[in-house]
Amino acid sequence: MTVNCHVSIDNRPQSIEAVFQAVPRIGESVSLSVDGNAQDLRVSRVVHVPDGSLEGAAIIVEVTANIL
Repeated sequence: MTVNCHVSIDNRPQSIEAVFQAVPRIGESVSLSVDGNAQDLRVSRVVHVPDGSLEGAAIIVEVTANIL
């Protein structure tokens, strides 16, 4: 099973869509393709938004390039 998430990177105005095997946890390191380049990022916040999209609930994952 996979989980589709909206991913917000640092203070960028746009989010990207990403698929994870499980919802990432705060503090975990995730590798994502950003502007065509693989980048290791740290999860800083995870938000579950009920009825956040047409398909139902949305999961928003905020990540940062800064190590916390």
